[in-house]
Amino acid sequence: MTGFGRAELQSPIGRIGVELSGVNSRFLELGIRLPRPLAALEPNVREYLTAAISRGKISVYVNLSETEDTWNDTLINKAALKAYLRQLKEIKSELKLAGEIELSDLLQLPEVTRAERPEPDLKSAWPHLQKALDKALKAMLAMRLREGRALAADMKRRLKKMSELVGEIEQASKGSVATYRAKLAARIQELLGSVNHDSVRLEEEIAYFAERTDIAEECTRFKSHVQQFLQALKQPEAAGRRLNFILQEMNREANTIGAKVADFEIAAAVISLKEEIEKIREQVQNVE
Repeated sequence: MTGFGRAELQSPIGRIGVELSGVNSRFLELGIRLPRPLAALEPNVREYLTAAISRGKISVYVNLSETEDTWNDTLINKAALKAYLRQLKEIKSELKLAGEIELSDLLQLPEVTRAERPEPDLKSAWPHLQKALDKALKAMLAMRLREGRALAADMKRRLKKMSELVGEIEQASKGSVATYRAKLAARIQELLGSVNHDSVRLEEEIAYFAERTDIAEECTRFKSHVQQFLQALKQPEAAGRRLNFILQEMNREANTIGAKVADFEIAAAVISLKEEIEKIREQVQNVE
């Protein structure tokens, strides 16, 4: 599921900003970008997010806005400055150039100035980064939750339709044996006319047909899978993989029903049933 969260907080090492964005993915993929002073905390960030999220492609961007307090005084390399000044004076004299050599010009030359920045204490910096991560994570999960509720509502509507289709299949299958009996008897009558035929053999064929096309067990299992799916939607923990497994079992039952029964009405209902299964499957790929 998609989501976005952002958080900022002030810390002793500067202002920490965290942005989390997530898009759909069957697995958990973390892309983490940390500023250089906090780069060593990437394992902490990865472990923290892995414990909270199980699926999705998550991008993590952390920004550190350091304050004046996080920097020591700027150091001036006097040796380099004097060397530059001496050489510039020699060039000025040699080429007979006009103008004065300004201090501001010298300070812009390479290696003349160097700002000292102390390395942050990562052990004390982590709680502040973790707090910002937690705040951004909650915002992202809240957005994902809203999307998840919308997906759940849509899936429930499709499950209701699937239950109705299975009911239609069950009802249609009840008359399939009688229809087959009538068609078979009419065909035999057409072929043999008034010639006597073996009624026992006819009944055996009808009994075999009834056994071969009995889909009561498949329909019962399918309805059970629907209830399991609804129960999984209510669970607070991540259910994406479980939902996907239940859909596989639903599809298996639908295929068996379609293979057993050649009735046109039932075949049409099975096609509609599989269409709904596939639509839900597409959505389940986005569910954590």
